[in-house]
Amino acid sequence: MSDFTSDSYRHTTDDAASASVSGTREIPAWAVSLAVHVVVLLALRSIIYVTAGPETDNLITSVVDEFDERDYKFDVTVQDLVGNASEANTLTSSQAAAQVVNQNQQDEIKRELEEDLLEIEAPPINEVMQPPAADLTSVVETTGTSEKTGGVEGSIDRMTYEVINSLKERETLVVWLFDESGSLAIRRNEIADRFENIYGQLDSLKAERNSPLKTAVVGFGEGVHFYTPEPISDIGKAVNLVRGIKDDDSGKEMAFTAVGQIVNKWKRFRSSRDKHNCMIVLVTDERGDDYQHLESVAAMCSKTGFRVYCIGNSSPFGREKGYVRYKYSDGYEVDVPVDQGPESVRMEVLDLPYWGARGIDSGRISSGLGPYALTRLCAETGGLYLIAQDSRGKQFDVALMKEYLPDYRPMRFYEQDVTKNAAKMALLRAAEGTRLTRVSAPTTRFRADTDNAIRVAASEAQERVVILGHRVTEIVGQLEPGQKDREKLKEPRWQAAYDLAMGRALALQARAMGYNMMLAQMKVSPRIFEKEGNNTWTIASSGEVQTGPIIRKIVARATEHLSRVVDDHQGTPWAYLAELELERQMGWAWKESYTNYAATGRMNGNNNEPKKGVLFLEEVDPKTGKKKLVPRPKPPSL
Repeated sequence: MSDFTSDSYRHTTDDAASASVSGTREIPAWAVSLAVHVVVLLALRSIIYVTAGPETDNLITSVVDEFDERDYKFDVTVQDLVGNASEANTLTSSQAAAQVVNQNQQDEIKRELEEDLLEIEAPPINEVMQPPAADLTSVVETTGTSEKTGGVEGSIDRMTYEVINSLKERETLVVWLFDESGSLAIRRNEIADRFENIYGQLDSLKAERNSPLKTAVVGFGEGVHFYTPEPISDIGKAVNLVRGIKDDDSGKEMAFTAVGQIVNKWKRFRSSRDKHNCMIVLVTDERGDDYQHLESVAAMCSKTGFRVYCIGNSSPFGREKGYVRYKYSDGYEVDVPVDQGPESVRMEVLDLPYWGARGIDSGRISSGLGPYALTRLCAETGGLYLIAQDSRGKQFDVALMKEYLPDYRPMRFYEQDVTKNAAKMALLRAAEGTRLTRVSAPTTRFRADTDNAIRVAASEAQERVVILGHRVTEIVGQLEPGQKDREKLKEPRWQAAYDLAMGRALALQARAMGYNMMLAQMKVSPRIFEKEGNNTWTIASSGEVQTGPIIRKIVARATEHLSRVVDDHQGTPWAYLAELELERQMGWAWKESYTNYAATGRMNGNNNEPKKGVLFLEEVDPKTGKKKLVPRPKPPSL
């Protein structure tokens, strides 16, 4: 029976399979595919139902319920730094997911978060005194660069602002370091006059903030003098000490040595136990004779945290020597040359004469910046160079000059940068050469009452111009290799400096060559005066170049370089000097005139009689009772 049943089942199944296969052949393919997909979907639905369970119909809600909001902290500092437009304000993944939660749940979570955040204990913050309205509307920088403040009073007001900001942070030591030169006597007294006003403002802040201010007074000349062996709080005593500083007539200003000694003496004020802000305010009108110590002193100040500020004079443009005023007892004033520059690591301007132009003294052209050494010290320590007195000559906008700042990095970086560009190397080589071997322009005025007189005068002038011509040709030769790297110059300062140097050198070369040729022609065939009685020839600049195509080509090159400076660097010292060159055209022409040589006793007609009040004083001879002019004593070393 079982065998039968088995056989019957097998036959039945075989028959069914055969029927199924036969039936499948008759069903369309799309119907089969549809049936298979339906079966798969039903199977997946069953799996999800079994896994999720009937009690969790909202998966997102369960995720939010498990989130402990107290572990989520807001960093207020980051918000202040990044602002409202930053990526810190975009939604996180969990916040984005929470958008699908019902509104009641969102409100509840928000309320709990706010309550939790209000319980956080923020660190105490000292109240910050609001500055005057004028300070809120002005741009204040502490970057180490030069700032023109409007005289000594403006500089002191600026320093008051710096000290106030320092006192807001912690206790502060301010060391007033005064140049003891005679030329600084007036400035020292002006600062003493302002002390009471300064410290009056600071005293009110000191009382409110419990941040005492300590003051020290130090002087320097050939030596360093600590007028306060230890810092004091008595402002009246400090004023008297400043007024009592005696003039040092040595002519030495050991400014960097003084700064170093101050740091060594009072660096304990920067210790972890006695943490003061420390400021050195250096008052001077010169660069400092010991500037070779710049790098070591700057590193010392930076390491110990001493900020150096300077109240000083602007540097002459591209030169070491500037001028300070000296007043004699009778009220007469004279300018005395002193070391005030240059404004850069090395002098980047050629020292050449302005031939044919009168009254141009490049030492009276301001750079609009402080001397490099002192400004670099301020920059390295986070202080400021405050220009209390600008040049008595041509001045420039300090804000504009910030686009032409020198390289205030350590000197080694400057030197490394120079070696990478042929134009920079050529410029510095030529500029240094003009100071080692100075050139002077020959005369432009010639006595010509006879043909022999003009021939002698012309021959003597030719000897001088030949020397000048050789020297200028050498300078042009030093600059020429820099042409290949001229277009690689990216800094406006170097672009202006190289073009000005090349333009001026070429202009002087063209003038020297043309001048020589004009004199040669005069010697061969002396010109005849158009007006009877004239006896003097003057060679004057002219727009017409009468001396050949070679010189005209040089003139064209010079004009190209100088015009580029004027067009690209308007309002700068480089553009000003280029304009002076272009105003005096590079050709030559003869002009005639009359001079009374018998009356003057000199070929050029200048009267050499000493003048009262300039270099001579009028005194009465005790023996004869007659008045006489005597040489005025030289000013003391400043």
